[in-house]
Amino acid sequence: MLKILELVRAYSVPIRDDRVSKLITWYVKALQNAIGMIWDNIEWRYSFPELVRKGKKLVAIRGLKMRIPVIPRDRAFKKRLREEPLQKL
Repeated sequence: MLKILELVRAYSVPIRDDRVSKLITWYVKALQNAIGMIWDNIEWRYSFPELVRKGKKLVAIRGLKMRIPVIPRDRAFKKRLREEPLQKL
C-alpha cells in the first residue's frame, strides 16, 4: 500500500506586526471600493404580478409590484471589477 505524506509548514505572524494591520486595512479598502462599484452599477427593474386563470378565478402568483436589483454580468464589468478597486488604493 502506497502512502503519501505531505508536509505543511506554518509560520506564526505576530498580530501586532505593522504589516498585518496594513494588509487588513488595504483589503478592507479594496473590498469597499468593489462594493461601491457594484452599487453604482446596479440597475433597478420592476416585476409585476403574474395573473393565472384557475377555473373561473384569476390568481396572482407574485403578489405586489416589486423592485428587483440587476447586477451587470458582462465581461467588461467583471474585468473592471477586478482591476479598478486595486488601482484606487
